[in-house]
Amino acid sequence: MSQEIEDFVRSAYDRFNEGERLPSADVWHADAVYVNSSDDPDPGTHRGLDAIAKQVQTWIDTYPDLRVDPIEILVNGDRVLVWARWSGHGAGSGVPIEMEMAQVCTIEDGKLRRVEEYMDRAKARDAVGLPK
Repeated sequence: MSQEIEDFVRSAYDRFNEGERLPSADVWHADAVYVNSSDDPDPGTHRGLDAIAKQVQTWIDTYPDLRVDPIEILVNGDRVLVWARWSGHGAGSGVPIEMEMAQVCTIEDGKLRRVEEYMDRAKARDAVGLPK
């Protein structure tokens, strides 16, 4: 089962990087939740596909060529830690960005129920129930 969950999550990132930018009902629950890191310049909680789509659109508007590439995927039951590299170029400036952070995903009924960002890997591991 953990391999199936890992494959599902990896596929979702692949789809995003291949151009399927906005959340789709075959990947996300209709009432899913996305939580930005409290360290994010724009922290917040986004509930439902429309709110999540608006959040994702702000990323795309700012970094049109944004990629989110998983470096490590760790599964613990229905919780998944994805340590990913975010990269792209500013829309107006062309200035490159590159950063790494975690997204902790909760999977329910084969779809994303909740995704939370963590800038700190140890906190993300703790959120998934993995040893630091």
